[in-house]
Amino acid sequence: MKETDQLSALLPQKSIAYAERMNMPYLGYHVLREALTHTMLGESESPILYWLGKDIGGKIPIQSANGIIMPFIRLGLGQLDLLEESETRILFKLSHAIFPYMSEQRKSRALSLECGIVAGAIEQWRGKETTAQLLLEGESEIRIEASH
Repeated sequence: MKETDQLSALLPQKSIAYAERMNMPYLGYHVLREALTHTMLGESESPILYWLGKDIGGKIPIQSANGIIMPFIRLGLGQLDLLEESETRILFKLSHAIFPYMSEQRKSRALSLECGIVAGAIEQWRGKETTAQLLLEGESEIRIEASH
């Protein structure tokens, strides 16, 4: 049986393969995440990004809590590390080279997308309504807690 790419529900397989071979600067993506979403979405930025992330995450098939780690890396969303897992709660650490250059306020709003993706993927895997929240601990410690 041929294994399906986890991201094939998000983009056509040909475009995934091509995009992953490209070596593009991160600056354009960062401008879109920082300026465009904030300008377009205003005060609704956080809930809209969460909802969008949850929709995207629900399309990424995973078989375990570790299953979301590679899609995060491939999408350029950062390094996600599993810290704790129980029947009702999963805790991840999230890191990215750009996070130290973002204000705490920007992180708390913009990283709602990442929380939504985690929630959507886990909900799809476990078949239970799942929510995820961002936990900012100090300037450099970013965690995502998913629960149901």
